[in-house]
Amino acid sequence: MARKTTVRWLILLALAAAGIGLIAFLLAPRPLLVEAETVGRGPVAETVFDQGWARVRQSYVVAAPAAGRVERLPVEVGDRVAAGRTVVARLTPASAAFLDPRARAQAQAAAAEARSTLASAEATRGRLRAEAVRARGEADRLAPLAPSGISQQALDNARAVAEAAEQAVVAAEADIRARRAAVQQAEAALMGPDALSAGMIEVTSPTSGVVTRLLQQSERPVAAGAPLVEVGQTQGTEAQIEFLSQDAVRIRPGMRAEIYDWGGPRPIAAEVRLVEPQGFTKISALGVEEQRALVMLQFTGPPESWAGLAPGYRVWGRVFLRQTPSALVAPLGALVRDRGGWAVFRVEQGKARLRAVQVGALTDTVAEILGGLAAGDKLIVYPSDQVRDGVAVKARR
Repeated sequence: MARKTTVRWLILLALAAAGIGLIAFLLAPRPLLVEAETVGRGPVAETVFDQGWARVRQSYVVAAPAAGRVERLPVEVGDRVAAGRTVVARLTPASAAFLDPRARAQAQAAAAEARSTLASAEATRGRLRAEAVRARGEADRLAPLAPSGISQQALDNARAVAEAAEQAVVAAEADIRARRAAVQQAEAALMGPDALSAGMIEVTSPTSGVVTRLLQQSERPVAAGAPLVEVGQTQGTEAQIEFLSQDAVRIRPGMRAEIYDWGGPRPIAAEVRLVEPQGFTKISALGVEEQRALVMLQFTGPPESWAGLAPGYRVWGRVFLRQTPSALVAPLGALVRDRGGWAVFRVEQGKARLRAVQVGALTDTVAEILGGLAAGDKLIVYPSDQVRDGVAVKARR
């Protein structure tokens, strides 16, 4: 009987110990399953990027060389033109004003008067020419008689009369030319819009490129210097990027850059050509005032690499401020903010330990580590709010 009692107690004690062990196992803290990646080495680049648009570096506005009437332009936007060969505009003299009946009658009378005056001048010239011929003949007849007794004074008088008569003919011819000009002027006043236009001027492109804008497309009168066509040099295509001023101060001409997300299959190689010294204020989509500066990125790759990209197209530009071929890099998702700086959760002996780190360049996927970590360290990426310093963790496989 005593033996059965002892066995029963032993069984109860064993069951109690098993129950306590099971409860302890169930209540014991389990390590958190986390995603972990290793710190390694690789290339990293510090960049700044922003939006902008494509443009031509050099554009030319073709203007009317004289006042007149421009015909409808023979070119369209996108047409390729050659310097000095492609006609981009044709200019004709401006049409004369309409003449009312009274003005036309007055102009006709003035023209008739001018023609009559011209006829009178021509008749006068004929009379003076005849007198000059007679005076010259008289002087020629007296010249052989001078040795035989005719006075020298009479011969000189005859010669003077002949010379005066010839000069009168010259004056009459000049008067006729003036009368003819007066006739032309009077007849020109009769010209109206129906008169034939003459003296067409063909304006050619000053450079080879593409027509980017038509500033006067339809036929119309224009003043001298009026803009007609804008031509851009396609070989000078570049990107104009609006960087924040705090990013623009770090950019220098000659830095390597690239154009991406422009619609092509791959980025376009470029370099910084110019950082404009004057900034401007722009209101962002969220209504925030921003100080920005324009940075020109000149394409350096073959023209085929940006085929299809035209002025005014939206692009993204990236400038490489600094590049390191073999830097200590950590996953970008491992960084967390701690006390105003950067920190990571490093896996140490099965526990998460919060470690402050010094961060350099940040890219889309990795961060450059300047201090606080070593190659081979395991870091928790995208830690949840359950991950704290000292918590037991286990990396998923």
